[in-house]
Amino acid sequence: MNLPRPRLLSSRFAYCACVWFALLLLLPSVALCEVSKARPEHFKIGMFVTSIYSVDTAQGTYAADLWIWSVGHSPTKNPLHTMEFVDSNGVLRRLESTTQRGDLYWRQIKIIGTFRQDWDLRRFPFDEQVLHLTVEEGVDDTSTLLYVADADNTGYLPSANPQGWHIASQKIEAGTSHYATRFGDPAGGSGGSDYTNMQLTITLQRASIATFLNLAAPLYAAFLLCTVSFLLHKDGRPLVESRMTLLAGALFAVVLNFRAVSNVLGNEHHLTIVDRLNILVLIEIVFATIVTITAAITTNRGKAFSLHLEYICGAVVALTFVAFNLFLIIGAV
Repeated sequence: MNLPRPRLLSSRFAYCACVWFALLLLLPSVALCEVSKARPEHFKIGMFVTSIYSVDTAQGTYAADLWIWSVGHSPTKNPLHTMEFVDSNGVLRRLESTTQRGDLYWRQIKIIGTFRQDWDLRRFPFDEQVLHLTVEEGVDDTSTLLYVADADNTGYLPSANPQGWHIASQKIEAGTSHYATRFGDPAGGSGGSDYTNMQLTITLQRASIATFLNLAAPLYAAFLLCTVSFLLHKDGRPLVESRMTLLAGALFAVVLNFRAVSNVLGNEHHLTIVDRLNILVLIEIVFATIVTITAAITTNRGKAFSLHLEYICGAVVALTFVAFNLFLIIGAV
């Protein structure tokens, strides 16, 4: 049975009213979803290094003074307060300031700190070191805050070079650090968390070989004593006592040099050029000792044979040392 027309119109009106009412109920939920998916705030971060000093390869540290700044729209959020220096032993913050430029807030602060560094000294004294000054957001994750690199203003003073080094290049890059944890956040889910970071990379090249010469001088003296020992003869016989005294002095110099290298350069997981030369001279001292004893025993078979044996062994020792020096230096340069 067909409904009367007024009844039909009222039914359609009721249906439309229900639809509009449902939409009104959904609008707050949609708005909340939009808020939750709001874009993170972006802050432009830059650094300017004024000094690098106290380079200590034995302790694995260096010190630096630098300015760091942020530029963003937020009047309340200050990333300079919530960022941390990842590889620092301790930093001192000074001369903090905030200046409003239109709708932007420019904040800056001076940092004086000591930073950890993994020095690779395998090519010492022809080595090149790469320093990483890394800051990371410590409170807000990447869903709410992101760093943007201010590459145009980032740099260093020409006088910032540490003693014995010069700065070859620098670059600044923004990145993300991932942690396989939510750090106990009750609102967080699985999958870990991500925090924005900024890394200033500075490449240092060694400008002086004075340290190498100081460490290598006792080493070359020990080699000279070892080589001269092959020339000590009297009436065609080896002067065993005198030669053993020279070799003992050379051995003492090498042992002390091992200790000096460790104190100056630190205990490396890899051998430096000086370490390899120390080991070579140590082997040559042992070899010279064996040759001295052998020559003393074989003198009874003929003085000429003994002399030829020692001269040949002495030449082998000298040529081996020179060739190994050239090999290490050419390979490192």
